[in-house]
Amino acid sequence: MDAQQRMHQLRTSMDPLAPLASSFFSVFSPSSPQQQGSTFLLLPLPVATARALTVLRRLLLLATQAFISIFFMFLSALAPAPPPPPPALAPTLPRAEPGSLEGATCVGRALAHVLSVASRLPVASRKYELVRGLAERLLDDNVRAGGARVGAVNRAALAGAFARTLRQLEAAAGGEWPGMELAVRAVRTGMRWVRPTAAASSLDEGFGGPAVEKLAAELLWLGQKMAECGAACEAVVQFGAAARLGSRALVAKPTLQVSLLRLAVFLFKHANSREFEQSAGGKEGKGAVAEQRMAMLRSWLPLLCRGSNGTDAPVLSGRERTEMVAVMEELIDKLSWEQQEEVLSLWLHHFAACPDTDWPNLESCYARWYTESRRLLA
Repeated sequence: MDAQQRMHQLRTSMDPLAPLASSFFSVFSPSSPQQQGSTFLLLPLPVATARALTVLRRLLLLATQAFISIFFMFLSALAPAPPPPPPALAPTLPRAEPGSLEGATCVGRALAHVLSVASRLPVASRKYELVRGLAERLLDDNVRAGGARVGAVNRAALAGAFARTLRQLEAAAGGEWPGMELAVRAVRTGMRWVRPTAAASSLDEGFGGPAVEKLAAELLWLGQKMAECGAACEAVVQFGAAARLGSRALVAKPTLQVSLLRLAVFLFKHANSREFEQSAGGKEGKGAVAEQRMAMLRSWLPLLCRGSNGTDAPVLSGRERTEMVAVMEELIDKLSWEQQEEVLSLWLHHFAACPDTDWPNLESCYARWYTESRRLLA
């Protein structure tokens, strides 16, 4: 009798837990069609258990990866920077085209080496003026010495230095749109904090990296030197082909725009010269000259319209601006009719979009071309 009472009491105390247990096991058991009040399909117990284990396994892997990443980031931040490797004993000489006088003679190699070192030295270095002066002296001495072979050495060395500096400037100017460029810089800054960079180990990577303004000013100096030895045509071709740099110059800092604007004006004058027309020669050369002039106009006419021409201190004087407009009109008149239409449309687009300047004003050239086009239509 006592045993029956104890069993009855135990059954009574477990009665409230029975519905809870039955509802828990019903989650992992499929529902029958006769069941009423069930609004969703329940999975079998093995399937539900497997899926739960898969989710838990993935969460565990993600947590482990996050922990390892944070741990190594913490260690890299605390670890001291690695000691800088010793500099290379032998200098890294600039590459020369096979068969060119720049690399075939010791005179050409030495001149190219001096120009290469001058391009990599920052202006703040006290050695920059010394190396730049040495390059000026060697170039001027070669011009005074005369001779076809010595002149060819000057032209080859200057053309190589111009191309190398132009590539450095294109790389330094970047290629992303401004918002993306800021994001990339922020990511790179963070990566430097996580992984300290080692010091430069060679002459190519040394000198701290020249500023873009210095590179642009150096391009103008090299272009002037190339004009002195009769190689300005090569500078026009290389500068006209730098369309990517021309587009980036439109959103560059005013100091960089001023340097590139001066260089563009200088080379536009040489693109309009008779020497530039004679550089190609022959009937096929006329088409090449026209295309090279078009490349200069496509790449750098927008900068002339949009560039920071300077309101407080103009880059060009009034006489220089008038002369440049005349040069541009002559240059456009030498193009074919379709090329003139393309250039004048390009000028009108960028000239109208920039409210800060009214130069270069090619309105008379545009009206003259339109009048002649209407006459041909009749």
